[in-house]
Amino acid sequence: MKINTLVVGLFLLVSGLIIVGWLVSLYVVAAERDVWPLIRQQAWWFLPALALSMGVVYRIIDRAILTPLSTLTDAMGRVVQAQHPGYRDAQEPLQAGLGKLHRYIDGLTELATHDPLTRLHNRIIFEEKLKQALLDGKRTGKKFALVFLDIDGFYRVNHEYGSYIADALLRQLAARLVDNLRESDTLARLEKDNFALLLEFSDIDQLTGLLEKLREQLVNTYRIYGREVKVAISIGAAVYPDHGNTMVDLALRADEALIKAQNGDWPLVMARPAQGSGGISAIQALRKGIEKNEFSLVYQPVVQLSNHRTHYFEALLRWARPELHDYSIAQIIQMAENSQLIKPLTNWIVDSACRQLAALGRTDVKFAINLSMVDLHDDTLPERIAGMLQRHEIAAASLQIEITEGQIMQEPERVIGILTRLNAMGLPLTIDDFGTGQASLTYLRRLPVGKLKIDQSFIKDMVSNAEDRAIVEATIKLAHTLDIEVVAEGVETAAVYDLLHDMGCNYVQGYYVSRPLDHDQIIHWCDQSKSRSAS
Repeated sequence: MKINTLVVGLFLLVSGLIIVGWLVSLYVVAAERDVWPLIRQQAWWFLPALALSMGVVYRIIDRAILTPLSTLTDAMGRVVQAQHPGYRDAQEPLQAGLGKLHRYIDGLTELATHDPLTRLHNRIIFEEKLKQALLDGKRTGKKFALVFLDIDGFYRVNHEYGSYIADALLRQLAARLVDNLRESDTLARLEKDNFALLLEFSDIDQLTGLLEKLREQLVNTYRIYGREVKVAISIGAAVYPDHGNTMVDLALRADEALIKAQNGDWPLVMARPAQGSGGISAIQALRKGIEKNEFSLVYQPVVQLSNHRTHYFEALLRWARPELHDYSIAQIIQMAENSQLIKPLTNWIVDSACRQLAALGRTDVKFAINLSMVDLHDDTLPERIAGMLQRHEIAAASLQIEITEGQIMQEPERVIGILTRLNAMGLPLTIDDFGTGQASLTYLRRLPVGKLKIDQSFIKDMVSNAEDRAIVEATIKLAHTLDIEVVAEGVETAAVYDLLHDMGCNYVQGYYVSRPLDHDQIIHWCDQSKSRSAS
């Protein structure tokens, strides 16, 4: 058995002190006499007795303390090494005895408070910090959020790549969480792919923005041992004291929100505010508006100039929440994009348009819907639209897609791929707000574009402004050269209408033609449009 150097040192020190004490006592006894003869007389029995007694003492210490500690140390070492492979410096030789014991006590202490895979706090420490946060919140009135985070379909990663890569994914995910959180935030791994956070915040929009930014960082591709792994992240959050005043209440509400995020259309869900709680953020109101079907669609006619008949209707979003009337539709769309609510909002728009188109029962009526930039980076978009068309038994050609010019320039190859898939399904494509987004003609030629819509900023003053008139005329000629039809939006006067007709523009829309119509006005409008064109 290896003997710890500290024990040997203590043993020698004690022995030395006894010997020195013996010599001093002899000197005192001898007084002025010569001490060396006295030492020689007593040394023959004192030193063997000392050695024997110290050996007996050491043997007792060894059997009662050192051997059990050594056995315990070896067992602790095996546990620590199993949970923390390569704990500390694997090249450092193991110390013996008490030194090794001290080292492994540190290891077991870390094991008791940290997750062995990611080195984050474990459930025990996280719950202690949550209890402390609740006490601080009751004393100071501070708000904080309990957030649960989960990798969607983590079992598939295990099945497809194996547990070794799955473990590496968890370690990389934990590292990204650490890099994107503040020092005041608390992070832990509870089990498997489940992580928990405690976040302090000043208002709900700040919290939502923080979680959205965090999620964006987490869903980026992970490169693990030469493989690229993509994951989806679901997040559920509950706020103290709005959603609960105890650890159990908050955990239940955060769990409910996480389950809803995993099974719903958007990946980040806040627990519902308790009844009677005041103050609802714009993002919360938007989320609630989608859930409660508080939106509606109106339809603006697009008229064909050659025969003055309505060619199709552009679906426009409206939100009837009185407390948010100051928000424009553009702001609502931007808010939805920034808060990851654009996917459920787009689902609602497409499904509502298909449902209302089917309810009309008219094959001569076509709708156009606008897609967001975020939609055009979603590989599942074509399948989702196809499913809605099939469910409502709508022909693909009856639903047109409009995108803004600037959207093409953001990851153009990916956007072109998704738009090509949509067009292959039979959905016509229109480029909206043309002239404002600086889209490359190279990309424009590669897109399956059927129409260009000239932005209204060039249309409204074109009668009096020669530069605008020249731009509009050149755009019409360019589009026709590429075998693309042209739509002019924002037509508000008869003079502009007639000028566009003379330039050879194909379609117009605007208040001069009609303001947006409710769904139940479309049939009457179409019948009147036929009568006017016939006369």
